[in-house]
Amino acid sequence: MTKPIALPPLERLNELLEIVPIDPSQFEIQSGLVWRISRGGQKAGSVAGTKKPSLITPGRFDWRVRVDGRKYLASRVIYFMANGEDPGELTVDHEDQNPMNNNSGNLRLANSDTQQINSPMYRNNTSGVTGVTWSKARGKWAARTRLQGKYTYLGYYTCKIEAARIVRDKWVEFGWDKLGRELPNLDKLECGCHRCAPHNFQVESK
Repeated sequence: MTKPIALPPLERLNELLEIVPIDPSQFEIQSGLVWRISRGGQKAGSVAGTKKPSLITPGRFDWRVRVDGRKYLASRVIYFMANGEDPGELTVDHEDQNPMNNNSGNLRLANSDTQQINSPMYRNNTSGVTGVTWSKARGKWAARTRLQGKYTYLGYYTCKIEAARIVRDKWVEFGWDKLGRELPNLDKLECGCHRCAPHNFQVESK
């Protein structure tokens, strides 16, 4: 993981920028910061920052603001200004998983594991549950978790719902549900396998 760029001094940020609340309807057009003074073609009171593609996560956008010739994630600047605590080498996580929601109450410090736990499901996921993928080689659903960059496989299952149950139980065991991980709703999953009769789940794992 790339080390974050050191932020400018808090006094400099407070001199140039002001935190403003963002209405949900404005997440795509408001960074959470406005300029206090006119500078570099920007007028005082105008939105500070631009929406740019994420340098880490494909398909994601982040607000970035240029201060004294360098660009910074707006979320990091806002956290620093709101809390008086420089994030340093920690990441600033969006608690609701929406990178456009830079309201200060939605930002929290997180190490890479916490941020990973709170990350949304990949767009190419076909099972509907993070940690459950189809194994063409085995013709079954694979259940797995990822922690500190390492995958732990929890077995292969004929029933997708059973695989999701195994993953969900492991998240609860780890306490991830208390760190922001949304547990899968098994009642809303559809599997289609011959073992999916209600209340008749049988684990088949190798």
